[in-house]
Amino acid sequence: MIRTVLVAVLLFAGTGKAEGVEAASVPQAPRAERAGLAIWTASFMDWGLLLVGPILGVGLNVALPVGVNVPLTETTDGVFELRPMLARTNCTNIHGDAVPRCGTLQALRATVGLAWTPWPGERGDGFFIQPKLSGMVTHQTVRGTEIPVTAEGTRMETGGQVSLGFDVGYRKTSRRSRSFLAPVIGVGVGYSWNQQRRRVDPGWLFAREPARGWKDKFIVDLNLDLLRFGATF
Repeated sequence: MIRTVLVAVLLFAGTGKAEGVEAASVPQAPRAERAGLAIWTASFMDWGLLLVGPILGVGLNVALPVGVNVPLTETTDGVFELRPMLARTNCTNIHGDAVPRCGTLQALRATVGLAWTPWPGERGDGFFIQPKLSGMVTHQTVRGTEIPVTAEGTRMETGGQVSLGFDVGYRKTSRRSRSFLAPVIGVGVGYSWNQQRRRVDPGWLFAREPARGWKDKFIVDLNLDLLRFGATF
């Protein structure tokens, strides 16, 4: 009886050990590659305005946004963006007559945020939400028949803005390269000091000076860049 029990125990132990070795020898499925540092730009609307602005009478509009995504965890990236901007409107119309307002606007916007991808795919692909904090400094040199000017014939104004908001989008990386596209829209709420801004402002029309006078006010910023494109490294 004792011998029978010992044989059964030895057989059971040998079977368990063999199953453990077999399980250990089964190759595990490779994990999806984690996205590395990503560099991107988001000037889809800016480039469109640069091309058609002179035709529509908006004037020269140049913006060069550059963004960087820095991986922090499997689902989060730190996001940093700098957007220098330059806008210029002519002081005479096509007939050579002086216009009410004209001049040059220089601006720099800086944005920091945290992109959260709840269900990350390969190389960081997927739907993401990005809370963000933005700040902007502007400097304008203006002239025109409606603008009170100094003895030099110009007026210079410096302003600023701080806003808090979020973007939402979906990132898709090419299978054959490290390039990606990401449709993005967003909104922000903040406060503007000494700027010519409407209460609700699509930022890519920053050069049109749509509001009269330089004022302090609460504003709503719309992110209508619509498309980011870049590459991972």
